[in-house]
Amino acid sequence: MCKGDDYLDHLDQKIAEVKSKIDDVKKRWPFHSPKVALFEELENLELELEALKKQKESQNFSNQEG
Repeated sequence: MCKGDDYLDHLDQKIAEVKSKIDDVKKRWPFHSPKVALFEELENLELELEALKKQKESQNFSNQEG
């Protein structure tokens, strides 16, 4: 396994962690009047997830070129 594969494994692990945190926030989401902090937490997690997916995509592309 090369370093690129290790990094991809790390990204996959981080993506799974963030998805789990998003699921947790959604389970805590109240039916009425959620707190602003909950909105912010969800938004930050979704942004982090998107960034990780882009990193993974770019890493996959780099591995294919090399």
